[in-house]
Amino acid sequence: MAVCHLEFGSVSLGMRTRVNVILPDYPNDPKVLLLLHGLGDDENSWLEQSRLISYSTNRQLCILMPRVDRSYYTNTMSQVNYFDYVADELLKRCCSWFGITPTRSKTFVGGISMGGYGALKLALNRPNIFSESFVLSGVTDLGKQWDNNLERNPWYSALFGSRQQFEKSNSDLHFITTHWSKNVDRPRIRQICGQADPFYSMNVEYQKIAVSNGFDAHLKTVPGGHQWNVWDSAIQTVLESIDAEIK
Repeated sequence: MAVCHLEFGSVSLGMRTRVNVILPDYPNDPKVLLLLHGLGDDENSWLEQSRLISYSTNRQLCILMPRVDRSYYTNTMSQVNYFDYVADELLKRCCSWFGITPTRSKTFVGGISMGGYGALKLALNRPNIFSESFVLSGVTDLGKQWDNNLERNPWYSALFGSRQQFEKSNSDLHFITTHWSKNVDRPRIRQICGQADPFYSMNVEYQKIAVSNGFDAHLKTVPGGHQWNVWDSAIQTVLESIDAEIK
């Protein structure tokens, strides 16, 4: 297994950026997991805060960990296109560099907190690419988060535009989930959240909405809050689930 630290110029972002990649030894048609960081974190967080490297040993899995700053995986109003970068450019470029030809059944996305939101957003907007989304303590109702934190309005507005522009856009997860119109299979949704996590109630609500709208969605409730010991355990569950889905 190798851990690669890459820096390159992104067309979508219009600037240089970084991504960390875990590559399996002697890869033979490996699975691919796009693993996203949370707010205030970066491309190194999964490597530094969890035992991901140890858990990845002897798995035929390529893990991509991009840097997206505080973007909420969104094409910002200032035209820094983070969504286009992670949804379209990153996977294509990395798979080309490493000689990987991913199929939908072997391509997954997951993340924590803001990255959980990103994982759900990517799977819902690119269901032809991602077969499953792993949402770990995710912000599954950004509209509610926005309304409950009005001091963040300037920041959210710089990302999404006005509150009205956000509604019914590709960033509005509840709207996409309840108005599914894509002629492709729905992605599977797997949520893990601590019972003491401030986002727990919105995860419970989202799972119910997803199921009632035809999604294969499950929520695993675990002890703990919004913290890395929860996510270190959760990523083991994610990797085991990916192994099981392929068999």
